[in-house]
Amino acid sequence: MADSDKEKSLVGDLAGVGEIINSQVAKWAYEDGASSSVKQVGALTADTLKAFRLFTAPLQLLAAYQDRFEKFCDRVRDRVPESEQCEAPAEIARPVMEAFASTSDDSPMMSMFEELMAKAIDKREAKKLSPQFPEIVRSLSPLQALLISGLRNGEQFTDDLREPKKNLIVRRVGANFSFDDFGGPDHHLTLVQDLEKKNLVSILASQEVPQGTYPGIQIPEGLRLQRMLIRLSMYGKWFANAVTPRS
Repeated sequence: MADSDKEKSLVGDLAGVGEIINSQVAKWAYEDGASSSVKQVGALTADTLKAFRLFTAPLQLLAAYQDRFEKFCDRVRDRVPESEQCEAPAEIARPVMEAFASTSDDSPMMSMFEELMAKAIDKREAKKLSPQFPEIVRSLSPLQALLISGLRNGEQFTDDLREPKKNLIVRRVGANFSFDDFGGPDHHLTLVQDLEKKNLVSILASQEVPQGTYPGIQIPEGLRLQRMLIRLSMYGKWFANAVTPRS
């Protein structure tokens, strides 16, 4: 078997969906067939055609799909000793490959997909994976992916002045992380609450702040200084172990 044919075979074996790189959609985008078809519709103006290009530009990226895919496969295989490699379960490989074309290489989600596929071709890890994991990765924002990776290494906390009767945060006093890394305090809270709905994160509010943490702060009457703990749920730990490399 020629080296090029062998390489394509390995790509197909890894993903379980090797034919996707030769799909009709990729050929259509590469050959720019849509452009000639649309140009036959005389009613479309040059500006309309230019706008159409904006919407079809992502499809044209499929022409470079195979090169990116082979590099992706090389990175995945490098993480697993050859003696431990096995064929990836289709229920993991197929949705990952479907998401691959629309995920940029420098995205935190791409790192998660790579780690998930490395587990999927590792005979020691493959049976521990859930077929739900690829879809969960697709549902995350980049900041949520970074948040989950960070929580695997340890829980977050925020210390807040709260109005207990209304369960209202009046002022953020401190935290063990930078809010700027997550788009500010309000956006961070939104990200965390969404992850809680996905059953990936547990939020433990109304914890007492250790005495002496803020010796100079004055607590107004009617308010309390309380700590909110943010940690991975049991399901979140399972997911994080599958999609993030151990620190």
